[in-house]
Amino acid sequence: MTCYGSQCLDLVKRHYKFYLSFENSLCQDYITEKFFLNALMNNALPIVMGASVEEYHKVAPPHSFIHVDQFENPKELAKYLKYLDKNDTAYNEYFTWHKKGVVTVWSFKPECEFCILANALPYFKPTIHENFMFWWKNGCKNRTLRWNKAV
Repeated sequence: MTCYGSQCLDLVKRHYKFYLSFENSLCQDYITEKFFLNALMNNALPIVMGASVEEYHKVAPPHSFIHVDQFENPKELAKYLKYLDKNDTAYNEYFTWHKKGVVTVWSFKPECEFCILANALPYFKPTIHENFMFWWKNGCKNRTLRWNKAV
């Protein structure tokens, strides 16, 4: 498949049920546009790898993703994805969050971001890092995949 930019996302929206949202680093709190923009905004079920399951639960709509750490190995994940592909009821359960809310991608215009952030603050529990520099510089250490051997 050869496509660029929004062409690829249009293909995802029209032809794909799943989106591999694998981050290029296994770091604490590292969740990028691959999850929000490429997958959720295009109605594809994200299969995620990067931050921990718990970290995704903090920011994602309920029951909106599949984390690779939830499976013993790639074979088990593939088996589950095949099951979802054949079972529309089970697959569609991952999209019931649409009934309760939406995902909004910020505009990336500084003059708008401050208003959006100010309006969103009451809904989020603050995260406090006692040692910010340690978190910032060492968040990628000791993050290992559960899958340590090939199947």
